[in-house]
Amino acid sequence: MAILARTRARALAVVTLVLQVITLCTLAASLVVIATAPRTQYDMVYGFSIEIDDFNQYYFQDLYTFRYVLSVAAIGCAYTLMLFPLAIIAIVQGRRVGGTSAARFLIFTDIVVCALLTSGGAAGLGLVVDDQRRHRYLFDSAQKKFYTFFDASCGLLLAAAVCTVIIIMVSVYSK
Repeated sequence: MAILARTRARALAVVTLVLQVITLCTLAASLVVIATAPRTQYDMVYGFSIEIDDFNQYYFQDLYTFRYVLSVAAIGCAYTLMLFPLAIIAIVQGRRVGGTSAARFLIFTDIVVCALLTSGGAAGLGLVVDDQRRHRYLFDSAQKKFYTFFDASCGLLLAAAVCTVIIIMVSVYSK
C-alpha cells in the first residue's frame, strides 16, 4: 500500500512539474512578446491631429496597463521558477514537501498568483478591445500590429492562468 501511495504521489508531482514547465514557457513567451512589441503611433491626441513623431509614439512602458501586464508576467515567471525545486524534490522523494500546512500555503499562493495572472490578462485584453472599439477607423497598420502583439501576450497570460488552475486542482487532489 505504501508503494502505491508513493507511486501516486510521484506521478502527481511529475504532472505538477510538467504543468509548471508549460506555465513558465507561456509566461516567458508573454514577456518576450510584450517586450518586443513594435511601436505604434497615435495620430489623434485629445482630438487634435499632431505631426510630432517623438510625442505620439507609444511603447509598452508608456501606458499603465502595458506595464501591469509585463510585471504580472515577470512575477509569474519568478514564482514558477521558485516552485521548481519543490516539485523536483517531491518527484525524487516520492512524497510532498512539507506537511499539510505547507500544502495549504502553496495552494493559497497558487490561487493568488492565478488571480494575478487572470487580472493581468483580462486588463490587457480589455484595454485592447476598448481602444479598438473607440478608435476603430483611426488605426493604421502599425497600431494593429502592436495591438496584435499585445493581444497575444495577454492570451498567453490567460493560458498560464489555466495551467495554474490545473496545478491547483492537482494539488488539492494530492492533499
